[in-house]
Amino acid sequence: MKAARLYGVRDLRVEQVEDPRPGPGEALIRIDACGVCPSDIRSYLGTRSGGGSGLPRTPGHEWAGVVVEVRPPADGDPEPAIKEGDRVVADWRYVCGRCYQCRRGVFNYCEHLRRAVRGGFAQYGVAPISQLRRLPNHVSFEEAAFCEPLACVINGNEMTPMALGNDVVVVGAGPIGLMHLQLALRRGARTIVSDPLAARLQAARSLGAHDVIDASLTDPVARVKELTEGRGADAVIVAVGAGEAARQGLEMGAINGRVNFFAGTYPPVELPFDPNLVHYRQLLVTGSHDFTPHQFSTALKLIQHRIVDVKRLISHRFNLDAVRDAFEMAAGRGGLKSMVLPAA
Repeated sequence: MKAARLYGVRDLRVEQVEDPRPGPGEALIRIDACGVCPSDIRSYLGTRSGGGSGLPRTPGHEWAGVVVEVRPPADGDPEPAIKEGDRVVADWRYVCGRCYQCRRGVFNYCEHLRRAVRGGFAQYGVAPISQLRRLPNHVSFEEAAFCEPLACVINGNEMTPMALGNDVVVVGAGPIGLMHLQLALRRGARTIVSDPLAARLQAARSLGAHDVIDASLTDPVARVKELTEGRGADAVIVAVGAGEAARQGLEMGAINGRVNFFAGTYPPVELPFDPNLVHYRQLLVTGSHDFTPHQFSTALKLIQHRIVDVKRLISHRFNLDAVRDAFEMAAGRGGLKSMVLPAA
């Protein structure tokens, strides 16, 4: 089959590789759509420590497709609920359910996590049957590929308390920020989105943002204060991995405000700030990382019932032979979501 293989910084090649074979309790899947994720871009650009280990490898973990073969599980296990011909999306986080973190419900920090679903930029992939979710007929493969990033957004949203009528700021209007925007709107928030790119601000407006701030033309912190009668935001989600964005997020917080550092920063940065800012405003500063199995299932439910519109976030589509173009587009912040269609 054809697969994209990452050899080093900006060295992504499409090659012929051996077809994957499922083991007991696994399924072989024809991959119809795989989204380009920021973590893929970090490996591609070499900005993440350790991103060059295990090369060459096939990146991609946001994928969906059709089951073409199922290997039954070991004797004594229940019959698999997944069968050939099923349309599925794959959850890459295979948690053990037995470690200390899993026992206390913190599945996103499983101590024995298996990255069982990888290599989405290829014509075929293998996944444990337990990691597959069957797709409703009206959910496209492209939409289903958003389950993983949306699950991460759900985790961040749940870590950021917000009430009806709260002023909520999303810093960054990329695909992640625009999903955060939609969840905040569904929770009854008044929403403000800040970004330096006009096209992304237009996308935020079209998805329902009440106010947008062009960070290339004005001071976002001062503008948030203007839009909130001088108080600042009740909740701020920093959906950009940059020190300046994090600093702005803290400054935007109102008394009793909540600030979530959703995005990781690569390379790492140090953030100098006056602790009195947190102390005297009584800010709750949180982070969020990855997702739980239930949040992945919830993401599919939100997509299935059009509670979150992900289709409008796709700006570019590429076949597998043009996967490097997809990575370059995402690396340059061109458009919104780049989607690769390996089966096309």
